[in-house]
Amino acid sequence: MSRIFRVPELARLIEAYFSDPNKTLTVKKGEKLLEQGVYNDRLYLVLKGGFMGYVQKPDERQYELFGAEEKMFVGVYSFFSRTFVSMATVVASEDSEVAFIDQHQPALPGVKGNSLAEQFMPLVVANLAQRHQREQELFLEKEEMLRKLAQSEKLASLGQMAAGIAHELNNAVAVMARHSQWLREKYATRLLSSGRPESEAFVRGLDKGRPLSTRQLRAKTRELIAKYKLSPEAAEKLAEMGWTPDEVPAGRSGPDPAIDRLHDQWEIGATFHEIAAAAELATEVVRSVRALAARGGEYTVGLNINETIREALTLLQSPLRKVSVVLDLAELPPLAANRSECVQVWTNLIQNALESMAGAGMDNGRLEIITRPGRNAVRVEIRDNGPGIAAADLPKIFQPDFSTKEKGLDFGLGLGLSIVERIVHTNGGKIQVRSRPGETVFAVIWPGGENHVQT
Repeated sequence: MSRIFRVPELARLIEAYFSDPNKTLTVKKGEKLLEQGVYNDRLYLVLKGGFMGYVQKPDERQYELFGAEEKMFVGVYSFFSRTFVSMATVVASEDSEVAFIDQHQPALPGVKGNSLAEQFMPLVVANLAQRHQREQELFLEKEEMLRKLAQSEKLASLGQMAAGIAHELNNAVAVMARHSQWLREKYATRLLSSGRPESEAFVRGLDKGRPLSTRQLRAKTRELIAKYKLSPEAAEKLAEMGWTPDEVPAGRSGPDPAIDRLHDQWEIGATFHEIAAAAELATEVVRSVRALAARGGEYTVGLNINETIREALTLLQSPLRKVSVVLDLAELPPLAANRSECVQVWTNLIQNALESMAGAGMDNGRLEIITRPGRNAVRVEIRDNGPGIAAADLPKIFQPDFSTKEKGLDFGLGLGLSIVERIVHTNGGKIQVRSRPGETVFAVIWPGGENHVQT
């Protein structure tokens, strides 16, 4: 609402012209004081309450023209222009009281100016200035709304594009997974049926893949060299296959060309293992992207909140490698909820925690996710050991575009905590946050039994 422009003679004008108790009206909230295009020869002073003025365009669109608070005037144009036709529809925004004068009101002594027009001229100018200011405010508000709308449309387009890409990738990944499985089974059958000694190494690689880290591999290689006097190359191959010095079969500890054959078969098995694991991961990522990109979406009856959390973790797998992740997921009752909205909430909260820790340059970041069943609700806590949120910022973190970052609140998929709050509240839930240096906890209480559907 625009501020009230001060008119030096306002007090005298009110006392001289608007103190007659017989010229007052009570207007209930929602009632019209003036109607656009309808006769009006009165000038109203708002004694109590407030009004909003609207103009209706020929195409039936209506827009806000001005607001009037206490000690502000309504009907200025129709009264002083002498057209006596209201240019706007004025509606009480709350229960209000007004005082008025009409076209027959003579100029009174005691106020600067000889005519009514002269006496009220400062008021008219102030009124025009106030409306001009309000129009500027409305213009800026609409400009901001258009900017946000454009951003929303862009995100919606990206979501649709992501869903389309995910669909195509899903088909391609499914073909690769299916064919690699066929090839793996075919190869394994032939090798095992041949009775070749290398089949043991193949099965080992197929079952366990490459489980050793680089450091573990170096340590085991040193052990094998020390015990069997192997060449570094041969020792590394045996260590890579996961054999400890005590497990190395007799006759394979010395310089033995058979080690190369063992390693070749083990490597084929380990590669099949990694292809299967990669295909499974790719399928999970694609499914998570499709769930997140889905527009609107329907409520899923029997939804497991823990599964939606895992989908969010799959999406954020890369940045999550930089922190320690602890999952304490209790058995939860199934809910009726929108899967994509759930994934979006967890994704944004987790991403927010990750960026907070990364921004502090932490190399010991820890993310903890806890779920617990409650009475007709599920509680999800996402906590991190980052630097925390300043107390002065806590009341503002759910405001759109609020950020303590230099480049704005663009975490997650370009959405923010305000979106998280909107989704949670739309579903009838609550979101709480507490923070201090070294610990920030976002707690989401998601309502529902299996039949709960927020409308």
